[in-house]
Amino acid sequence: MTILTLIKPLFKKQTKRIYGPQEIPPWHFLYGKKCWRCGHYERKLRLYDKSVIIVVVYRFYCPETRKTYSLLPFFISRYERHINTVLEDVLYGRLVDGLPIENLSEEPAPSPWTVRRWIHKFGAILENSKQSVEIFLIRNIPDYHPATVSMSSHPFKTLLEKASHLEANQSHLSFFSPLSYIFYVNAM
Repeated sequence: MTILTLIKPLFKKQTKRIYGPQEIPPWHFLYGKKCWRCGHYERKLRLYDKSVIIVVVYRFYCPETRKTYSLLPFFISRYERHINTVLEDVLYGRLVDGLPIENLSEEPAPSPWTVRRWIHKFGAILENSKQSVEIFLIRNIPDYHPATVSMSSHPFKTLLEKASHLEANQSHLSFFSPLSYIFYVNAM
């Protein structure tokens, strides 16, 4: 199982290894339970400039549930090898701009097959996230009023605009893209 956590890494040219979060976040049901760290694994990620960094992901074991949980930073998605900003740009290009899949893919990555998989997988997740994002914004952002938000002609673009309100109003949340905020709301 994966626990998505808040983290703001700084990607610099000399940075090749980033250590992920090492504490269970307060909003997770495992917070405060007697869990112990049971190792880690390394995950390679591709950045925009095609460079590869390594993220060290820590794992915890909960004796009560008898499961192992990984503390995965929010700037990456489960089972993906690219940061969320790459995913967001590909989804935006296809869903909003209507670009062909071949124009969105590059060699060696992401390939056209990867782009198709992202559109299928994340398109469904985002479609189901509309209501939870709206509810989260209404409950947690005092300045947010649904009637004042401009509605775009495309639902995905509107969802990203709504998620960007979290960045403007929550200084303790540190993500790199509105897509990461949407994943955060879904995890809560």
